[in-house]
Amino acid sequence: MDEQPNEPKLSRKQWARQQRRAAYLRAKEQRASDPKQLAFMEAMKERRREANEMARARRKAATKEQKARRAEANRLAQDQQLVLMVRSARPERTT
Repeated sequence: MDEQPNEPKLSRKQWARQQRRAAYLRAKEQRASDPKQLAFMEAMKERRREANEMARARRKAATKEQKARRAEANRLAQDQQLVLMVRSARPERTT
């Protein structure tokens, strides 16, 4: 048998669990050495890298655009304040 003589006899539930675990480990080892699986994993890594790079570029562009909009709004507010200051500083004409 596969069992060593000093191990206690396993119940059916324990034996089934042990068999499932052994099957899982065999499948894991097989996947780790399968060239098709390795190629698939490399392709997925490359896709993930590209997607992350594109997302990073989108975030960077959005930040840049938001910064430009904020600067434009600040510039307009300053212009408006200057106009108000000039209007209030001018003496009113009486004709």
